[in-house]
Amino acid sequence: MMRRCPILLLLVTALMAGCSTHKGGAMSTADTPGGSAPASDPFTVVSLEVVADSLIAELRYGGGFKDHDFTLTSGGAATKSLPRQQPLRILHDAHGDMGRALITTRQAFDLQPFRDPSQPAIRLSIDGWDTLVDYRYQD
Repeated sequence: MMRRCPILLLLVTALMAGCSTHKGGAMSTADTPGGSAPASDPFTVVSLEVVADSLIAELRYGGGFKDHDFTLTSGGAATKSLPRQQPLRILHDAHGDMGRALITTRQAFDLQPFRDPSQPAIRLSIDGWDTLVDYRYQD
């Protein structure tokens, strides 16, 4: 039994480390470099699309006992390149839900606050998503 404990501890540590990354769209509280960004409970970005002035996100998370809240926030200043790139983060508040059901939801986020008035479009760089998303608008 004593020989199995270090192996079990190593396995548990490896599994926990694998859960704290956001490769493949997963996000967690470990994604706050230097502790400066707001914390987010784990979730996975399944898909993203822009419809009019909304970012429609299909998100997957564990839970089942409480309502969960998602918020879209700036991830920093937009780049100076043209078209501009605006970094964004989706934050997840599970309100301490310890449920184990795998839930998929669609959330709509208002993109109007992220418009650049001098340009007809921006590219959105969403944390946890590998490709840029184009947001075209007209005033």
